[in-house]
Amino acid sequence: MIIELNPQAILLVPLEDAIVGATEEGILVYAYTKLIDLLQEDMGMTLDDAVEWFDFNIEPLRGQAAGFVVAYPFRMP
Repeated sequence: MIIELNPQAILLVPLEDAIVGATEEGILVYAYTKLIDLLQEDMGMTLDDAVEWFDFNIEPLRGQAAGFVVAYPFRMP
């Protein structure tokens, strides 16, 4: 199945390498760990700075336009 991107989906530039897929509605799915890694590698942030920057600058964008999804790591109980 090929998913067509929702025209209002939010593309986080230059963090496209953190995209891991899309929903059936065409909303982009980003991997949280990849986002944090990219912020550290490409922008020279520490882990703490990258997490804080994500919390204050990326997370609030989820409510804009069609938004996006963030896939967080988890452990099975």
